Amino acid sequence: MPIDRTRMYQLPWSPTDNPGGWVEVTDACDLSCPGCYRHKLMGHVPLAQIEADVLAVRRLTNCDRVAIAGGEPLLYPRLLEVVEFIARQGLKPLLLTHGERLTLDLARDLRKAGLVKFHFHVDAAMERPGWSGKNEAEMNELRQHFADLVWEAGGMQCGFNITVHPASLPYLPHVLEWCRHNIHKVSHVSLVAFRSIPISDVWEYQVNGQTVDASAFQHSTAALREIELTADEMYQVLRDHDPGYRAAVYLPGTAVPGTTKFLVALQLGSSSEVYGYLGPRTVEAVQIGHHFWTGRYVDFLRNPVAGRKTFVMALVDRDVRRALKRFAAAVFRRPARAFEDIYVQSISLQQPNEMLEGKANLCGGCPNMMVWRGELIPSCRLDEYRMFGGPMTPVARRTAAVRTELG
Repeated sequence: MPIDRTRMYQLPWSPTDNPGGWVEVTDACDLSCPGCYRHKLMGHVPLAQIEADVLAVRRLTNCDRVAIAGGEPLLYPRLLEVVEFIARQGLKPLLLTHGERLTLDLARDLRKAGLVKFHFHVDAAMERPGWSGKNEAEMNELRQHFADLVWEAGGMQCGFNITVHPASLPYLPHVLEWCRHNIHKVSHVSLVAFRSIPISDVWEYQVNGQTVDASAFQHSTAALREIELTADEMYQVLRDHDPGYRAAVYLPGTAVPGTTKFLVALQLGSSSEVYGYLGPRTVEAVQIGHHFWTGRYVDFLRNPVAGRKTFVMALVDRDVRRALKRFAAAVFRRPARAFEDIYVQSISLQQPNEMLEGKANLCGGCPNMMVWRGELIPSCRLDEYRMFGGPMTPVARRTAAVRTELG
């Protein structure tokens, strides 16, 4: 069933007025993940360059937070200084990590440096010692370990990035239920459809008019069916599991606006129960209000505790109205529920950059832009610049074109 985007809010983000910035501190990593888009080419980035990139991305994107990425950032020896520098700029530092090197003491040190949020990359396809052969439902055990660790460290939020393959689809409801159970510990989960550079005899790739060898990318593939999963398909799986599951906001594709690149549901609940969802009107009010008061859009607030004041939006948001009714019924049955903290948890379905019929279909309003040699680029395309000097364009091969003309 096609997604009805007329009932959702399109986030107003643009490349130059966007809540998200991105900086890479290293391309070194001690794990190997299928489809990884980052090659080991340069090692650790000098701290002075990282600081310059942070200032540049803030100036060019008007961002509210900066994701610290790699490679594996926990391998970077001056990571605490990077976090401190970002925090001093009045921005929210967010750390993307696989978590293998994270300890409770290090988490506390990162909190003291100013870290606001972790995003852990945990999925069944990763080549992680001790976790081979697990499915996505079984990987919830490892996710729980990291969620508990961050909760014990205190003062920081916890999120997860999960790469989704066609074989992962049946397990998404298990991930959703785990998220709901941990709404007080986990503020965000991204379910990211697996993508890579497609290799076929129909298309070749060019940079600045010159043909390049796209097979040099470690995430290139000829298994095209593995990279065709869409956000719409993931959404339908979750809706089949729970017909009440509903997304509120989206971002479209750049080359094909009909594609849905980000599809976000915002669950509202306490540690005891999920009561419902925020609707598009509430998200619109938050985005516009935050921009009015601070001059910036926002993709997450510093405090994940939304509080009972959120139910005020029931006056204009029918989704919040439904959640309020369920909350009131829960309080009637168990009055102590009235004093529990109310959290918002975002579930983001993402369909990353893809090469479609002679064009690159990027995420409109991408919240992960970065600076490369003074130029603002999508972070997912960094290695196209590092390896070939610019972004690749798929072009029909002449042999394929001739075959088409001859019938």
